[in-house]
Amino acid sequence: MKTKLKDILNEVFEKEPQINKKEVVEAVSQYGVVGKALSNSQNILEIAEKLVDMAESAHNHVLSETDDWFDKVSINRNMKNLSSMVKEFKKTAMESSTLGQRMQTLYEDMGVILNRYYDISEGLDPVDPEKVEPEDDFKDREDKDIDNDGDTDDSDKYLHNRRKTVTKAVKIGG
Repeated sequence: MKTKLKDILNEVFEKEPQINKKEVVEAVSQYGVVGKALSNSQNILEIAEKLVDMAESAHNHVLSETDDWFDKVSINRNMKNLSSMVKEFKKTAMESSTLGQRMQTLYEDMGVILNRYYDISEGLDPVDPEKVEPEDDFKDREDKDIDNDGDTDDSDKYLHNRRKTVTKAVKIGG
């Protein structure tokens, strides 16, 4: 029996997976919240630097407090182990940071594609309607870092304008 390509394709594409569209839309709308958590994990290098400083300070402090020769030998051995662990932590943090940057880039690229098809929530702090004025512009805001990423840049200006546009649309529609 000869199977036609058309029959094979019909068989493959007839079986659609069961999808709960509401759940998909809700999950994708929370994409920005996931990104916020991802960007919060990027401070691993700062933590590593703090640990290096902490270990060096602890080493010097403990040695300065010890008068007994035997204790100094034990302390030096322990502090040498601590120092090697801190160096390993710092090395791992560097690797993690590099991977984190790659993950951030992939996250942003995925968001661009998903945003073509779904409305993605920005995961922003709520706006107090009493403080929003129609003529409000970016320069007058107290907190210019709207996306809470630690800096103010074009994305903050974009988000501010988007908030203003959405607020106007809601007033017109409501």
